[in-house]
Order: sequence, then structure tokens, then C-alpha cells
Amino acid sequence: PFRLKNQADQVEIVLRSDLWFVAAMSTKDLASGSHPTATFPNAHLARVGGVAGVAAEPSVHRPLQQLQEAVAQEDWARNFAEGKTKLQAQASWCAGPERCATLQCLATMSRAARVLEIGSFCGAAALALAESIPKHGHVVSLELETFFVEFGQMYRSRSPDGAKIRTIVGPALDSLKDLADQVAKGRDQPFDLVIIDGDKARMKEYFDLVWSSAGLLSPKAVVCLDTTPFKGQVPTRYVKFGQAERWEAPSGKEEIAALRATVASSDEFTSHEFGGLLVVQRAVAVATESNAPRVG
Repeated sequence: PFRLKNQADQVEIVLRSDLWFVAAMSTKDLASGSHPTATFPNAHLARVGGVAGVAAEPSVHRPLQQLQEAVAQEDWARNFAEGKTKLQAQASWCAGPERCATLQCLATMSRAARVLEIGSFCGAAALALAESIPKHGHVVSLELETFFVEFGQMYRSRSPDGAKIRTIVGPALDSLKDLADQVAKGRDQPFDLVIIDGDKARMKEYFDLVWSSAGLLSPKAVVCLDTTPFKGQVPTRYVKFGQAERWEAPSGKEEIAALRATVASSDEFTSHEFGGLLVVQRAVAVATESNAPRVG
């Protein structure tokens, strides 16, 4: 048995309990729509534009699904061959219904109003998150490729929640440092939820900078890291000349495993992993006795 020190600790326990609920529901049983709280047992959490208890419209009419469909139909190999993109993207990089559902649950349960996304591709996840946060909320997305951002712009403009999204184009690490500087100077506000889905080789740099930047995170912030290994598509030119087997791309498995181990061994953090996401919060001592069970 243990006692709660204050109301903030109680909120922490509720949040972690909810995250475990998402973990249990985020695999086979996860609702495939992009607004899962309308079908979960906790349907009272359903939100549209920050209004509780209002279910989303059928996804067939929504810009988010239109964007996902457009990404699936786009010829990304041709875009790369024609020099429109620096990377040969593939449709699977786009956040699908289940990933969007998981992120929306996390945003709702953490009561996030400000979200930072590191690595956005065409912005499906950003749009899903924008739908889930309050009307006064904001999503700041960092993306390297201008073409990806422009590709998703039409769909963001069609959504009533698209205006909540601000995309910064450029190397994510540089953009993140600039953003941290703006927050430190009081020119921007802290973030309640951070999604790290960028270059796996630099994932730990992003993670460390997010946590070490003074004021960048709100006190109860949640940081999510994508743990899906990178599976790059073989560039067309390698296939054309029969050299597909010679092309190699780092999957990021080693970097992911190392960061996972670092988080697990740290007393500073508590974490859960589900749905291809490692969800991290600062550890909070809620027990008054040294032998009390650790929550989370």
C-alpha cells in the first residue's frame, strides 16, 4: 500500500493506467478508424477539436483519410528518380489508421494541447493529432523534405484542424535546437507530447536534446519514440542495373535497441512499449515507503 503525495501524483497514476490500457488495445483489437475513442469502452473520451463526447464524422469524408489514400497511390520511386525528393520514400512511411488511432489516444489521455513531431513525412500523423487536441492547441512538425510537406498541404488546408499545424522544413536537429532556444527565451510554449519518428541514427540525439532543453517540455510531458526499424526501398537505379542486392540501408535496429536499454536502465524515466512506440515519462516517486510498489 502507498499514499499519494498530492493531486498531481494521482493524475500521473491515472495517465499511466490509461497508457497501459492503450497498450492492451493497440494491437489486434485497436479500432482501425482514425478516431478510436468513439469505439473503445472509454467512449466518453471521444474528442473533435477538443470537445469531449462528440464522435468524429465517418473517415471517408475526412481529409486525413484522403491524405493517406493519396500517399498510397503516389509514385514515390518516380519522384525520387526525377529529383523531386532527396530520399526514395515509400507509402508505408505514412501513418496508417492504427498508428493515428494510437497517437490520438495518447494525445487525449495525456491531455496534450501542444505537440512536437520530429519527422512528419506528408503529415498524416500531424493531422490526426491536430484533430485530437483542443481548439487552442498546436502541432509543430519538423520535416527535412520540402516535397513531402507540399504534398500534404492541400489536405491540411481542407481540414478545419489544419490551421493548428505548423511545419518547419530543414534538418530536424537544427530545427529542434532553434525551437528549444525560442522556448527558453519565452517566445514559444512548452510541449505536452513529443513524437520522435525521424532518422533512427540520430534518435538518441533528438531524445537527449528534448529532455535536456530547459522548459521545452511541460511537467507531465510524454515522449514517444518510433521503434519500427527503417526499411528503405531499393532505389530504382539499383534495380534497373541489376544491383539491387548491393544496396544497403541501415535499419536503425542497433540504435533503437541501445536507446530502449538506456531508458529501461534509467531511474529518471518510466516507459511502456506498444504499437511500435516507446512511450516515456519522467519517473515520479509516488510511494512514501521505500518498499512500496513502483507505479508505471
